[in-house]
Amino acid sequence: MGVADNPYTAAAMDGRNFILLGWIQRVTRRIAMPIRLGFSMVSALAALVLLSSACEADESWSASLGATSDYVYRGISQTYGGGAVQLGANYQNPLGWFVGAWGSNVDPYPGGASSKELDLYAGINRALDADFTLRGIYTHYAYLQDPRPARYDHNEFAATIAYLDLIAATVSYQPDSTSYSLLGFARKRAAIAYELTGRRPLRGGFAMTAGAGYYDLHDLFRVGYWAGDVGLSYVYRRLSLDLSRFFCDATAARLYEDASANGTWVVSAVMHF
Repeated sequence: MGVADNPYTAAAMDGRNFILLGWIQRVTRRIAMPIRLGFSMVSALAALVLLSSACEADESWSASLGATSDYVYRGISQTYGGGAVQLGANYQNPLGWFVGAWGSNVDPYPGGASSKELDLYAGINRALDADFTLRGIYTHYAYLQDPRPARYDHNEFAATIAYLDLIAATVSYQPDSTSYSLLGFARKRAAIAYELTGRRPLRGGFAMTAGAGYYDLHDLFRVGYWAGDVGLSYVYRRLSLDLSRFFCDATAARLYEDASANGTWVVSAVMHF
């Protein structure tokens, strides 16, 4: 979810990377000021990040530290237009299986008490041939210090088929999704997602990105909606920057009103370890 050759000299690129890192530091401070991540989640994920850094020689470990101007998931803002700080760590076994954890602050009530999302996942990658890869993954979504009276923890099973690093198609199934919307409250119902994502590499570490998905919520609210995004990404060494614009159909606004990310621009930055 390599970097192409570029015309810049090493000195010029180091200088540009220093400027980018300074920008990321300022953005992270600005976003992080109103965010109070739970100590337990931060400690656990930070320990995984440090462990992966300590095991840098072992390519099986990886980790990430990111900041985004808006946490958008399947066309819906999880922070009501606010920023988020996100941590992740992953272990990839040479046989193809992997496990990991990922966390972010979320805001279930706009302007109210924030919560923390912690995703624990496990899966396996299998090469079908030289070009195509099949991935299966199970994810448990947990919400810590959630001020909502109902519990929104749920599980998801997903299968992805990918062609090189260019295009991927995913089908996801949630057997026990709980959601509140303007159309009502649904508890422990099934939801299905169909998604297609693409990436076209450009020169100098840049790439065009795009994605689209249909989210079948008929078992929850008797409706479904479409969402998508287009963007530009830049990668230099361990740093990646993304600029994306999101789109949703009118049903997303009917369901989640101001949380719909239709027309929203999002800037994200991630350091990989």
